[in-house]
Amino acid sequence: MWTCPNCQRTFKNENQAHGCHRIDKMDFFTKRPALLWELYKKVVEEARAFGEFREEAVPPDVIFFKTKSTFLAVKVKKDHLDITFFLDHVEDVPPVSKYLQTSKRRVVHIVPVDSAEEINEQLLEWMWASYELITNAQTGTINP
Repeated sequence: MWTCPNCQRTFKNENQAHGCHRIDKMDFFTKRPALLWELYKKVVEEARAFGEFREEAVPPDVIFFKTKSTFLAVKVKKDHLDITFFLDHVEDVPPVSKYLQTSKRRVVHIVPVDSAEEINEQLLEWMWASYELITNAQTGTINP
């Protein structure tokens, strides 16, 4: 684990390239509908059940949820949140709006959310699977 001496962000790899910018996550919500803040709080509350993580807000509009590596990201848009998570396979089904293979074992998925009902059991299962995928990759263990 490496901490950048300039911005205090933490990374898995020493001297990892990054933009040295951090801001207060509240800055993302000040000119947005109040519903987006409520949705964000619900995502955080649900993610807390997975285990410990930290949040890192970076410009222009994303909040990373990290253990040693990012397992979830929330991009604050004008009228919705984009919830981004990793799986070890493709889920090409609604509500997934986009996915991209980023490595041999990781596929990033994006789910747009604009109502509390969309933070449902399926999305929470995917978020949990992402947390497990990243956590197990760090420890080298595989849970049955």
